[in-house]
Amino acid sequence: MKAISRFAVALLILSLGLHATATADEPAAKATARAPRASSWFKATLVAPGTWCIDDHGTSNVYLAIGAEKALVIDTGSGAADLRGYLESITSLPLVVLNTHWHPDHVGADYQFDEILITAADAMLLQNMKPPFDAKFLAGMGLPAVPEEDRYKGAVREFATREVKDGDFIDLGGRRIEVIATPGHTPGEIVLLDGANRILFAGDNNNGLVWLQLAGSPPLTTFLESLRKLEKRLPEFSMLLPGHGGPSDGSRVLDQIRCVETILDGSATSEPYHAGPGDGRVSTFGAAAVVYDPNNLRKADEAGKTDK
Repeated sequence: MKAISRFAVALLILSLGLHATATADEPAAKATARAPRASSWFKATLVAPGTWCIDDHGTSNVYLAIGAEKALVIDTGSGAADLRGYLESITSLPLVVLNTHWHPDHVGADYQFDEILITAADAMLLQNMKPPFDAKFLAGMGLPAVPEEDRYKGAVREFATREVKDGDFIDLGGRRIEVIATPGHTPGEIVLLDGANRILFAGDNNNGLVWLQLAGSPPLTTFLESLRKLEKRLPEFSMLLPGHGGPSDGSRVLDQIRCVETILDGSATSEPYHAGPGDGRVSTFGAAAVVYDPNNLRKADEAGKTDK
């Protein structure tokens, strides 16, 4: 919950390597011998062959999925430190950078790259808060001063954005990543399916605690539609890698579905939830917790109807 609380403060201020398979037959683990450089800011964990989770000093997870020709950077964290340099210590391959959604703990180091892939809906919101963030904003995330050896010393780049949409594939060379639209946490939230390696990179769509009470979040039934969409894909992944917290599996999606269903049918037990970006109510079921706005449960055309 530490990362969540930092994110809450950050949004409040705002409102005021292992290479992946080179060929279909070559194991990813044989494709590289590089390891991350020493860092007191970042902590990298190899969670699957050619797949690193980089902890950005407790704010959020950054993922690096390495192919034979390119490496995909999934989210960029707070941007306080030299993420680009750290990733380049793991791989020398060209970096393709993608934001699963526009929130500041996931886009902070965008300024260290030339181009960012993001959905059209969230790209508009990203333009309103383009990083880099100033020291006061970063301190609001609960972040200390960055040690000299981890400071970013490169140019602040005027990055461009390029749209990704549902059904797109990102080809890294011997490794293809599918874009799946999952609006809910934000209007343009996406998850990424690495079907060959049975991995779902879930952004903030499938955290243990998901915030849906935020201003601009779609109705709760929209999130439920996204979850049911993922339910159909459950046979295709065995590892779920969230934006906050450790790995899970597809059972979390099922718990989230049941949690939302009980909220919508009125059978859920809930309690007040207070956070800087917005208050709501929180309900839990199994491994899932959902924070929601009781006044934003259904789309306008669903008013007076059940979700079933």
